[in-house]
Amino acid sequence: MKNLFERKKVLITGGTGSLGRSLIKRLKSYGCLPIVYSRDEGKQALSFGRDSGVETVIGDIRDFDKFNVTLKRHKPDYIIHAAALKRIDDMEFYPDECIKTNISGSENVARAALQNDIEKCILVSTDKACQPVNVYGSSKFIAERIFTNYDYNSNSTIFSSVRYGNVIASRGSFIPLWLDKIESGEVLPITSKEMTRFLFTLEEAVETVLLSLVNSLGGEVFIPQLKSFKITTVLDAVSSIVGKEAETEIIGLRPGEKLHEDMLAKTELDFTHCVNNSNEPISLLRVRPQYTRKKYSDLAKYTGLEFNSSLHLSENVELLKGLILKGLLE
Repeated sequence: MKNLFERKKVLITGGTGSLGRSLIKRLKSYGCLPIVYSRDEGKQALSFGRDSGVETVIGDIRDFDKFNVTLKRHKPDYIIHAAALKRIDDMEFYPDECIKTNISGSENVARAALQNDIEKCILVSTDKACQPVNVYGSSKFIAERIFTNYDYNSNSTIFSSVRYGNVIASRGSFIPLWLDKIESGEVLPITSKEMTRFLFTLEEAVETVLLSLVNSLGGEVFIPQLKSFKITTVLDAVSSIVGKEAETEIIGLRPGEKLHEDMLAKTELDFTHCVNNSNEPISLLRVRPQYTRKKYSDLAKYTGLEFNSSLHLSENVELLKGLILKGLLE
């Protein structure tokens, strides 16, 4: 994969988050020039400072003209669109702001990419976009459809999306919070003991995004085949790491929260194909668009179950402990 990124320019929107920083570290090791486009000048300075191997641009994806000018000036080969408003419970109370960034902002990114003949443009989506029940997930579902539609109308730029689950120890992860609360003897708030979640490491998230970008034909949504865990298994793993038993309190579902997450819906199975990447650490699936001009007929069909977090459970506490410890070191 390194050869495909060597001497390429990759612009990352929202590149100051945990995923963005890890992507930039990997891309630099490939001999690639990363360009960070974000509205947070403080995080840019803290994350990259005077790093000559990274170009930084202060800007908001809500502003089409600024983003368009940025593409004309820096001329990236690829765009990884990771900028988004992501806090699920907050977005239930601010749907207007979510629409401006996650939907209109994504449309701005796609329109500018098409106008500037960018080679490939990929949207970083979420498992919340599959059969969404909240504002955040719905906004990402629409963003996926925007990218698919732009691909349908493009004769040059290849547009695609990639969904995935919860990244261990990322900025939005609950696991570091749990570790701190157990260490200090505080009560852990638990939504439900039946809750399940897809979990993987930041390094696996980086691998998923880059493999999806490399394998994109156009218009599809990529999905990593991940294991999921019950919240009680996560509790056993973090308690074992700290060496203390945790006291818990059942608090019920937060606004917009699901008991089980979906990454691949049953209704998408007829359009789902395997990605031939057996030599890579992450196994990918691709959901082709129902309307497309691209050729998907030669690809192997996926014949497994839909990806609901209640159907792909692992109860291996030691495996999860290893993932958590690895994630904390990233």
